[in-house]
Amino acid sequence: MRKGNFYPKGVMATGRAFQFVFQAEKAAKEIIIRIYTGEKEIMSVPVSEECRHGRLYSVVVEDIPGEADSYCYYADGKQIPDLYARGVLGMKAYGKEKKGLRYMLPDDSYDWKADAPPGHLYGRSVIYGIHVRGFTKHASSGVRKKGTFAGVQEKIPYLKELGITAVELMPAYEFDELERIQGQYQQEDIKKINYWGFTTGYYYAPKSAYAHGKDASAEMKDMVRALHKAGIEVLMQFYFPEDYHMGEIPEILRFWAETYHIDGFHLTGKKLPPALLAEDPFLKDTKLIFEQISIEEMRRRSTGCEEKTVGYWQENFTKDMRRALKGDADSLESMLFHVRNNEETVAMINAIAGYNGFTLSDLVSYERKHNEANGEDNRDGTEYNYSWNCGVEGKTRKRSIQMLRQKQVRNALLLVFLSQGTPYLQSGDEFGRTQNGNNNPYCQDNAVTWIDWKLLRTGRALYDYTRELISLRKEHGVFHREEPLKGLDWLGCGCPDISFHGEEAWRLSPNRDGRHAGVMYCGKYAENQDGKEDSSFYVAYNMHWESHEFALPRISRNMCWKICMDTSLSEAVDAEEPGEEIEAGSVVVTKERSIQVYRAEKKKKKEES
Repeated sequence: MRKGNFYPKGVMATGRAFQFVFQAEKAAKEIIIRIYTGEKEIMSVPVSEECRHGRLYSVVVEDIPGEADSYCYYADGKQIPDLYARGVLGMKAYGKEKKGLRYMLPDDSYDWKADAPPGHLYGRSVIYGIHVRGFTKHASSGVRKKGTFAGVQEKIPYLKELGITAVELMPAYEFDELERIQGQYQQEDIKKINYWGFTTGYYYAPKSAYAHGKDASAEMKDMVRALHKAGIEVLMQFYFPEDYHMGEIPEILRFWAETYHIDGFHLTGKKLPPALLAEDPFLKDTKLIFEQISIEEMRRRSTGCEEKTVGYWQENFTKDMRRALKGDADSLESMLFHVRNNEETVAMINAIAGYNGFTLSDLVSYERKHNEANGEDNRDGTEYNYSWNCGVEGKTRKRSIQMLRQKQVRNALLLVFLSQGTPYLQSGDEFGRTQNGNNNPYCQDNAVTWIDWKLLRTGRALYDYTRELISLRKEHGVFHREEPLKGLDWLGCGCPDISFHGEEAWRLSPNRDGRHAGVMYCGKYAENQDGKEDSSFYVAYNMHWESHEFALPRISRNMCWKICMDTSLSEAVDAEEPGEEIEAGSVVVTKERSIQVYRAEKKKKKEES
C-alpha cells in the first residue's frame, strides 16, 4: 500500500495495482479497504493517515489477486458507500430490497473497435425518448433480452427505419428504484418503485438492473457502440438535487463522455450551472440540454463561431402548441412564434408530449388525469394538461371521435417536426401508446408504462405517417435551419426566408382570435439532403373547427405547387411523389382541424398562350 493521486476519483487499474480514491464524510480512527472474490474476503488493507487529504483518501494497493472482483470501504467498522463506484454488486434484482452491497473492481479492457460519435448537428437531429426497462419489457417487444441495454440494441433496426438520430435514456445510472416515498397526499411513507429514476444514486455506474448479463458496463458499451455504428447518438438524463455539490457535475459528465462515449446529457434539477458546463473544454463537443437556462447569458458568452452544444427544453412550446392544437382563442400568435423560433447560440428542443404528462394519444383522449393507480387519491400530477378529449373522456367506439383523435395526433406531430429547432418524440407515441389517462406514472413498473408493441400493428398508419414526416424534415433544410429565420429577403432573391399568409397571399389576418395561417419557406435559403438548393414549401395550418381557404403565393412564373402531406387523410401523402399541379395564386381549401403541406416544383405541362 502507498499513497496515490487524488484524481480521478474512484478506482482505477494501473497494471497489477489498483488506485482507490474515496470519500469519508467524518473523521475516523480506522479506515480499511476489504477486497473480495465473490462473497469471500481475501484481503484487508488498513489505510494510513498519510493517504488522506481533507475528506478524500487515495491508496494504491499492489499485487491484488487476479480473481478479486469487488471491494468495500469501512470507517471504524461501519461500511461507507463509494459514491464513485464504477459498478455496484447487489443492485441487480429490480424492485427488491438491496442488502450487502459491494463495489466492482473496474475492467478497462473493453475494445471500442474504432467507435466514432455520429456528431449530428442539433437542427438535423431527431431525439427519441426511451426508458431502458419500459422500452422492451413488455412481452410484445419481440426481443430476447427484455428490459435491458441489450434489448435496446435489438431494436436498432426499428430506430433506423423510423429515422431516429439520437436516443435519450431516462436515468440509467445506478440508483435504488425501491424507495420509501412520501407522496404529497399520502398519510405515511410507503415503499414504491421509483420507475422514472429521478433520484440520487451512484452517478459513475450504469444501472445493473438494466443489464441482461452480470456486466452492466460492457453491455451498456455494446449498446452505445452499436447505436453509433447505426448513426444514432446516445444522450442520458441525469437528475441532481438542489443540495448536490455542483462542482462534481462536470467530473460526472466528463466520465460518461470519455468512458462510455455518451454524446450528450439532459440535465434536470435546480441550480444547475449551464454556462459553467458549456465552457468546459472537455465537453465542447457534447450536447448539453437544460430545462432552465438564460438565453441572454449564453448569447453573451458565445464566441459566435462555434457549433451549438447547449439545448433548451422549451416548456412553453409544449403548452402553447397544445393550446393551438385544440383551437384555443389567442393561441395562433404563440404557435407561429414556435414554428419559426430558433436561436444563434442555443438549440430549441421541441416536444408536445414526453415521459411526464399525457402520452400523445392520451392528450387527445382525456381532459382529466386518471392517476388513481398511483395511490394518492388522484391528487398527484398536474391539473393543467391543455388537452381535449374530442368529445368523450377515454376509450370510445364512436368512429367519428376515433377519426378526429387520429387527425389531432397527426396535427400534433406535424407541429413538432416542421417547427424550427430540434424535435423530440417519446417512444411509442409514433403508434399510439397509452397510459389510460395517467399523467404522472412515476411509480408504475407495469403495463401502464411498458410499451405495448402490439399497438404497432393497429397503429401502423400513424407509424408510417410519422416516418414520412421525419423523412420530409430531414431531407429539406428549410425545416431545420441552424441560424434564426429573419423574415426578410436578405439574399435579394425576391422572397424572404419565411413569410406568413392568410386567406390572401402575403397577408396574415390581424385577428387575434384567428386559428388559421399559412407559412411559406423559401428554398433559396437552405440546402436539401443532397447539398443542392432546397425546394420552397407552403404549410397551411387550420386549427379551427371550420374549413378555411388559403391563397397559394406566386413565387416564380414557371413554378407550381403540389401537395405532399395532408393531416386530414388517414394515410400520409407521398412526400416523394406529390399530387397534381396547382397553379400559384390558386385558392385551396384546408379542412377543419387539418394541416396541409405544399411543395413548389417546376411546371411540367405547357402554359397556354
